[in-house]
Amino acid sequence: MTETMTIEPRFAAFWSRFEARVAKYDLLKHPFYQAWSRGELTTDDLRAYGAEYWHHVAAFPTYLSRLHAVLPEGELRRDVLRNLAEEEGIDRTDGRAHSGLWMDFAKGMGASEGEVRGFTVQPEMTCLLETFRGLMNRASGGGCGVSSALAGLYSYESKVPEIAATKADGLAEHYGVTGGAAKYFTIHRTADLQHAAVWRGLIEEQIDTVPGAEEAALKGGECAAKALWSALDGIERRRMAA
Repeated sequence: MTETMTIEPRFAAFWSRFEARVAKYDLLKHPFYQAWSRGELTTDDLRAYGAEYWHHVAAFPTYLSRLHAVLPEGELRRDVLRNLAEEEGIDRTDGRAHSGLWMDFAKGMGASEGEVRGFTVQPEMTCLLETFRGLMNRASGGGCGVSSALAGLYSYESKVPEIAATKADGLAEHYGVTGGAAKYFTIHRTADLQHAAVWRGLIEEQIDTVPGAEEAALKGGECAAKALWSALDGIERRRMAA
């Protein structure tokens, strides 16, 4: 599921440039996700993917926590905190964090919780975690560093709904996986739409008020998109070597 966001004319050129910068890292065009959509992955492939990618999903709240910690008191800091609360499941009736829902997927593919937590990730996954941590740390200097961090978060969360919908459809169609094991993906058809809209608005505020914010946001968004693509490169390499 995708949703078209309203673009103010004065930001249209920026967002056009942003999308052009990240388009070459469209994850739905990655060979691993293409194989998923065609039903070519084995259950073992999905188990290993679930175990490895959990480490990024589990780390995502720590990225937000770091950004929250380095920002001054104000509405921006509160927006980050609200996103963090949702990632940790504080807004859910069952209180389950998003990483717990991903763990359900990994378990549904045959992995144990111990296997997931102790899984030896590929170097590209380690780089992905370090990339997001680095982007959040840049915000400690304020100004353009904040723009870069926000763009990294937007680059990720703005693409999640469409990717999650495609994954959920593939799981149901090719693997008969629905219910709890697919809940992370069914929820994320819509869960990150609001998050992305918030990041987008905050980036536009930065562009309005911070000299150099536009270029910093372009670089931060592309940096995150490239790291996400590279993480799938590592996962695909493991699959092909199996």
